Amino acid sequence: MKLKTATSCVLLLLPLTAFAAPGSQSGEIRFTGQIVDPGCAIGRAGTSSSSEFRRVEIKPGVQVDVDTYRNACSHQTLPVSMSYKPLKTSTDQGIVTITYL
Repeated sequence: MKLKTATSCVLLLLPLTAFAAPGSQSGEIRFTGQIVDPGCAIGRAGTSSSSEFRRVEIKPGVQVDVDTYRNACSHQTLPVSMSYKPLKTSTDQGIVTITYL
């Protein structure tokens, strides 16, 4: 008798767990697809090995080369923003921050 009652309780609760399962995945973001434009290769001015690059001046005297060969930077506008922050310990060195838009 106990086995019959336990079995019927499990059969009754089993469909409820199936409906509750998607709720445990809430808050997740999933992406599908593929990358169609690879990112831009950005390096110190004068060190680009590519024949197709744009030289970008971040501030007077601070320049970087942006590779524009078949990637996200090959269009007219660059999908990045760049900023320069000088180091307090040096007058000619600093940190360049590159952010993809």
